[in-house]
Amino acid sequence: MKRFLLAAAVAAASFTITPSVHAQLPREAGFNEIFSTDFMPKDMSLFVDFLELEDWQKPVLEALLSDYQAEYRAGEQGLRDKLTAMKDQIAGAGENGALTVLMKPIEDWKAEKEAMKQRFLDDVKGQLSDAQLERWPRLERALRREKQLPQGRLSGEKTDLIIVMRQIDVPLDNRLEAKDAIAAYETALDVALMERMKQQEASQPRIRKALTDNDPASGLAELERIVAARIAVRNVTDAHIDALATAFGAEWGPKFRERAMRDAYPLACRTPPLDPFFENVLAIEDLSAEQLAQINDIRSRFNDSMNTLQGEFVAKVRQVEPERETERVRLAADSARNVQTSKGEQEPYRDLITERDRLIEDARNRVIALLNDEQKAKIPGIDKYREKEEERVKPGSDAAKKREILRSDDGALRSNGGDGLGTQNPNQRGKAGGDGTDAPR
Repeated sequence: MKRFLLAAAVAAASFTITPSVHAQLPREAGFNEIFSTDFMPKDMSLFVDFLELEDWQKPVLEALLSDYQAEYRAGEQGLRDKLTAMKDQIAGAGENGALTVLMKPIEDWKAEKEAMKQRFLDDVKGQLSDAQLERWPRLERALRREKQLPQGRLSGEKTDLIIVMRQIDVPLDNRLEAKDAIAAYETALDVALMERMKQQEASQPRIRKALTDNDPASGLAELERIVAARIAVRNVTDAHIDALATAFGAEWGPKFRERAMRDAYPLACRTPPLDPFFENVLAIEDLSAEQLAQINDIRSRFNDSMNTLQGEFVAKVRQVEPERETERVRLAADSARNVQTSKGEQEPYRDLITERDRLIEDARNRVIALLNDEQKAKIPGIDKYREKEEERVKPGSDAAKKREILRSDDGALRSNGGDGLGTQNPNQRGKAGGDGTDAPR
């Protein structure tokens, strides 16, 4: 159902505006939110935990949620029937009028959907004690994090540092010592998410109007405001990665920072690519003291170089991503005003990825050069590595072509898998519950 409604709205929007714009303006026009339910069964646990519901209240909440979902489905079906009945009217309106015709029932549905949401919340509040009502703000913060963070588009904008903390299992004592820093992060994030929501709610109707009016300049102004709100959420993540890492202490701070940066900026901060390789080499029993010293020196220099490069890569991502969010609309707006403009960098990360590959290959080859044949044979996967090296350096080989694809900037660095010597794919973000200081007690 949602796919049908969303496709109808976006398709109509695409007909009315410049082709290069339709991938960006409809995306921020709020269609996805309009055609999504506000509450689902999985949200039950948040209500139960944060409000500390009594056993008798749980089935009441389930019944209220079931009624809400039934009402939502009926309303959504009614909108679908209405749009189906209007298909001739939409088709007869032509390219410039199709979205105008379509938007009236969609805007009516948006208002109806918001009323359903408020009725459900009011019904839930009606079942609560005074003590539970005092806990309501905690529930609202939890719901915002649960529902708003995944809507992030920029690197770092949808990272939940409380989940990162739980993923690496920061000990309770460290978390208690960092409770003020955790609370400060949760407060700052909640404020930034509310501001982003307010900006989206203010800008989305104007963007939808810009779509119907085929007015990219007006759409661009609203899009830039939303992107600025997105940057503010990302900035909270950046600032509090440092603050929380400091608060977690000398042992857990660096672990937290590494995992948080990898989660926030996966393109720039891949899993340390040679750690398993260095560990395997250093485990060889017959290494001389001189070899050990040289290998550790190569490792230290490699890590320093990678840290510097990672900082440059993160800075580049922070610069490029917001520009890309508005680039197509900006170009269309400039074209409509007959203003000459140029596109941004087509491959902004190519040099950084090339340098990262060079550092990895150089460090690995320098270590291997220190070993004799017997020692090399003890490295797990050495034969696979040799085969890949031969393929890699062969001009025109599939490996060479694949390396070029890996350096493209399609928004996500694709990995070509392990090489048998420690280069690994980035870890995927796992799921974890809880929300730190706001967590139910």
